[in-house]
Amino acid sequence: MTLCLTLSLGAAETSAKARAIALHTFDALEPEVLDGLSTIFPRVYSIGPLQLLLNQMEENGLKSIGYNLWKEDRACLQWLDTKEPKSVVYVNFGSIAVMTAGQLVEFAMGLANSKISFLWIIRPDLFLRAKLSLNYVIS
Repeated sequence: MTLCLTLSLGAAETSAKARAIALHTFDALEPEVLDGLSTIFPRVYSIGPLQLLLNQMEENGLKSIGYNLWKEDRACLQWLDTKEPKSVVYVNFGSIAVMTAGQLVEFAMGLANSKISFLWIIRPDLFLRAKLSLNYVIS
């Protein structure tokens, strides 16, 4: 059983005993999911997007913590500023998903073959078993 499946099953079992469920989403994004969950659980709260709440925090020592556990690489922003609005596809598999090196290469080739500019966020632990050098810039 994969780590992701193990964590999901554990969360599902534990949620049945919870007094409330808090999800990092918002009503307008996933109304069907939230409506469905509220028929199962008495208290379902959408608390997102947390990034907007972070922007409203008062300046103090906690603001530097941020909401991201990974070190941000802001070098892409200069490249992104050269692109027209709504012309770049943003790709991010989140913080839990993993894939094989073959899946990663296949997805990359699909993006490259689309001939559309894209910004792909790749965590260091996204792919399994193989270490790939992903220092490519595809124009």
